[in-house]
Amino acid sequence: MEFINAFITKIYPLSEASLEKFRAIFIEKKMKKATVFVKAGEVPSKFYILKSGIVRSFITNEKGKNHIRTLFTPIKTTGSLTALIKNEPSKFSYDCLTDCTVLEGSFNDFIKLTELHHDISLFYNKVLENVYLTVVGRIRELASLNATERYIKLNKEIPNINNLIAQYHIAAYLNITPVQLSRIRKELYSK
Repeated sequence: MEFINAFITKIYPLSEASLEKFRAIFIEKKMKKATVFVKAGEVPSKFYILKSGIVRSFITNEKGKNHIRTLFTPIKTTGSLTALIKNEPSKFSYDCLTDCTVLEGSFNDFIKLTELHHDISLFYNKVLENVYLTVVGRIRELASLNATERYIKLNKEIPNINNLIAQYHIAAYLNITPVQLSRIRKELYSK
C-alpha cells in the first residue's frame, strides 16, 4: 500500500507498528461516476481517502439547487467529518463527479487507534488542522476573490478541470451561474 504511505508521510509520519494498524482499517473500493456515498440526513460511519477521481460535497436548497462546498482531488480525505465527529446526520451529500478509487475506513476504528497510539493521535490532529485551514481558505476566497479570480485559482489547483467535470459543477463550486462561467471563460480565452 504505497499510496497510504505517501498519504501518511504528507501529513505526519507514523511508526511502522502504527502504520500497519492504520492500513488494516481500510478497504479499497471503486466507485462509478454519480455514486452517492454519504447522503444528507443519514448518519455516516465511514471516511475515505481519495486515491483517484474527483468528489464533491454539496447541499441542496429547498428549491432543489445544489451548492458545492468542496471539490476533493487525490490525495485527500473525504466524508462528512462534522457528522462523524458529532455522530449525527450529515448536512451534506458526497458523490463522485468522475469514476473514483477510494480507501474506505471505519471512523470508530480510527478513533480507537488514536486512543491507543500517540503518533496516530498526532496524525489526526494534523488532519484536523489541514481541514480547518482548507475551510478558512475557502471562506477567504469567497469573500475576497471575484468570480474570475476564483476560476483562475481553481484551474491552477485542478489542471484540466474543464475536461474532467461538467461546467455546471464548476459554476456551482465557484458560486456563480453557468452563464457567468461561460462569460468568464469566453473573456479569458479570447485574450
